[in-house]
Order: sequence, then structure tokens, then C-alpha cells
Amino acid sequence: MNKRGDFVTRGFALLTVFLLLFLGLMATIEPFKEVFDEARGNAFLNCPGTPNFNQSDFDDDDKFDKLNKRPVCFVTGIGMVWFIGAFLIASVMWVSRNWTKSK
Repeated sequence: MNKRGDFVTRGFALLTVFLLLFLGLMATIEPFKEVFDEARGNAFLNCPGTPNFNQSDFDDDDKFDKLNKRPVCFVTGIGMVWFIGAFLIASVMWVSRNWTKSK
């Protein structure tokens, strides 16, 4: 791999580590956890997957209101996609490096 590709790989790995650290902090430190849970469980946001989710209110909102009123849901979704994508890419890279390694 050339220097640029190595730089991109290390940068992606570093961003993934920071994301995992941030998610760990949000899940373990109690004030962060409480604020995050209260924000997602708020009836005004009406995030899918929360205990107070109201499907009829969710269906009645137009697309702009869904994005405008639910930035926490949107950012959480992006974070989940990033985490899953990072895990899959890291797994594929690990397998390919170990598979092609000369013995």
C-alpha cells in the first residue's frame, strides 16, 4: 500500500477509535447517559425504538418536521451506520492482511 492509502487507513482507524470512545462515554458516564436517554425518550422528538414512541404521530409528521424535530435520532442513526461500516471495513482489512500474509 502506498503512503496515501496508509494515511487514509490510519485516519479512518483513528476516527473509529474516537467514535467508540465517545459512544463508551455516553453509555457509561451517568450524566451523559441521563441527558442522552431523556433527549431520545422525549415525546417531542418521538424517536423510533424508544418506549414513548407514538407511531400515529410519527406518520402524521411531514418529512421536514421529522428531520427538524429529530436531530438526535438522525445523528444516532448516522453514528450506528458509521460504527457498523467501520467494523465491517476493519474486519475485511484484518482478514485480507492475514489471508495474504506470507508464511
